[in-house]
Amino acid sequence: MSQHHPVPATGGDPLLTDADLINPLTAQVVVFAVLAELAELHPGLPGAYITTSQFTPAEAHVLLDGPADLEAWRQATHTDVRDVQLIEVDGDWKVVFTASVGPIVLRIYTVFAPASSAVTA
Repeated sequence: MSQHHPVPATGGDPLLTDADLINPLTAQVVVFAVLAELAELHPGLPGAYITTSQFTPAEAHVLLDGPADLEAWRQATHTDVRDVQLIEVDGDWKVVFTASVGPIVLRIYTVFAPASSAVTA
């Protein structure tokens, strides 16, 4: 491990405290179980870049390739269309919604360039 990233739980990492290490990997099992069930119920659901954290073990962030994939996830999570937000981030557009699926929260989003940028690129 590098000087900036020593082995966790050795006391060498000033960014992590004992309180930060309370949630073991098993705390995240519920996220993986819910995602597996979602995949079984909706086998055609588009793949995604999914992250979860020991700090928020009942939450996952789902990054999708585009608006069509986001729409598929919105339908699969039974999220009302009125809960979807379109926001501008540094000249790109981000479509985002939050869905409660069983005991977890999914923060689902996609980032894309405006159509005029895509056409001129």
